[in-house]
Amino acid sequence: MRHWGAVIEKSSLGYVNLVTIFKKKIESGAWGIGQAIPSEASLAKEYGVAVGTIRQAIAELVSDSILVKRHGKSTTVSGGLNGQSMLRFFRGNVSGSNQAIPTATVLSAKEVLVDNALSELTAWTTKSAFKLHRIRFIDGISVLFETIYIPLPKFKKLLKISPQDYESLLYPMYASLCDVAVIKAKDTVSFELLKKSDAKALNLREGHPGVRVDRLAFDISGMVVEFRTSVGDAMAFQYSAEVN
Repeated sequence: MRHWGAVIEKSSLGYVNLVTIFKKKIESGAWGIGQAIPSEASLAKEYGVAVGTIRQAIAELVSDSILVKRHGKSTTVSGGLNGQSMLRFFRGNVSGSNQAIPTATVLSAKEVLVDNALSELTAWTTKSAFKLHRIRFIDGISVLFETIYIPLPKFKKLLKISPQDYESLLYPMYASLCDVAVIKAKDTVSFELLKKSDAKALNLREGHPGVRVDRLAFDISGMVVEFRTSVGDAMAFQYSAEVN
């Protein structure tokens, strides 16, 4: 009778409940980043619900970019953004090629204290963060000068890596080394005259028109896991949108 009661309790689960349950599995690491989740049939059996209810929960997580569903293949936990989206604001055809592959060089990497401004912006309660300065290039030409903050101890494994060993795309590194998938980001764009340090990094003169993109990046749980400021040449800035 107790077994029957357990089945009844499971069968009462709606897709919203399952969304919460599946999120907790991902956040706990039970479903690893980039790994396939159990089949819909096995999940339906495990939770005592119809396959359609499982599909509805999975569809919700897919729409939130937490899961990735590919036709004919297993549904997997998202590995996150690939990190190239920041460059969408800037013309990539520096040498006439729209397919130029961006590269990056980390200039410095160190642990710093989280001040009140950063804490208020990110809602971090941690005392310290990892701060990176890096330049991003297209066809060998500097396009962005970036200052990046990520909270410790969540990203403590990155402390052991030398600046020259960083990959050009950080988000895949976050996923593979720290089990943190950046699934969405919020960018705020503003314009300013370049300061001396920014201008020097971009091989431009001080006071040249610049564009600044401030980014808050979020993980699967909705927490901010990165604050990034990217500064570039305003004369190379572009924005396009389709309005229907």
